[in-house]
Amino acid sequence: MNTLPNDHEKIARRAMEIMGGPDAFFNAADEELANINARWNQNVSEIGRILRAHLFVEHYLTQYLAQANPRLGSLSDARATFAQKVSLLDVDNPDIAAMLPGIKRLNAIRNRLAHNLGAQISDDDARIFLSCERFAALRAARSTGEREENEPLEVLEDFARHTAVSLTYEFAPLSKAIAQSILEVRNLGDAI
Repeated sequence: MNTLPNDHEKIARRAMEIMGGPDAFFNAADEELANINARWNQNVSEIGRILRAHLFVEHYLTQYLAQANPRLGSLSDARATFAQKVSLLDVDNPDIAAMLPGIKRLNAIRNRLAHNLGAQISDDDARIFLSCERFAALRAARSTGEREENEPLEVLEDFARHTAVSLTYEFAPLSKAIAQSILEVRNLGDAI
């Protein structure tokens, strides 16, 4: 639909007539702009922190799956979603199984954010992350007697870092050296 330069003025005048006059037109325009700005003016720091945590965990999740399944093709080329990658995890591994509720909740929060820019992280979300007993115990131990910060966003970020460490641990050279030394010390004792 092509319009001539002077058609824009006619279109604007007609739209104002349809809306009931200039005041009604501009009030409606201001209201729509206010709604758009309300969605635009979200807490970008909080949104960024949520997205960073999700992307961070997905990076380590992808890396873990590739290392655990060396003959698996490229998950990137397969365009596997976060949820599909989670479904590939070994639920028989107790360390993985303990983290799964939190990993799934992180994805649910990211999805909530995608569908509602004003999504907040709740205390219920934090409780799901803290239900991973090892994470909760390590987090509590790290607080060293100080009041532990249980702000839901802080818990989410801590859980993301814990998940990265846990997914990396099995294949990291340092953990392999520690595991090997444990076996050797147990088996060879004083001979080492």
